[in-house]
Amino acid sequence: MKKFILCVIFVLVAVCVNGQDLKLLHINAKWNQSNNFDLKGVKNCIIKYALLEDQVPSLKAQIKSVPIIILLDKNGKPRGQWKADLTFKITATKDEIQQRINTIMLEGERPRRATTN
Repeated sequence: MKKFILCVIFVLVAVCVNGQDLKLLHINAKWNQSNNFDLKGVKNCIIKYALLEDQVPSLKAQIKSVPIIILLDKNGKPRGQWKADLTFKITATKDEIQQRINTIMLEGERPRRATTN
C-alpha cells in the first residue's frame, strides 16, 4: 500500500512540474478589453495577459484579430490557438481550452518510441 501511495504522489508531482511548461497567452487590444476571455479555473498552465499595443511590431503584424489566446509549450512553440470572430469575442469554451492542455500534457508523459534509421 505504501508503494502505491508513493507512486501516486510521484505521478502527481510529475504532472504539476510538466504543467508549468505550458503557457496560455491572452492578447487583446485596449479598446476591446470588455471582450477579454475569462481564463480563471484553467489548470496546469501559466496564464499571461498582454495588450496588443505593448507588443513588438513583428508580433503585432502577425495578429489579425483580437482577442487571441495562444497555447505555448516550454520551447515557445504554439500548440493551440483560439481567435475572436466578427463580434470581437472568442467563441471557444474553457472546456475546449482545458481539453487541449490536458491532451498536450498526456503527450508529454508518454515515453517516446525509439526510431531506427
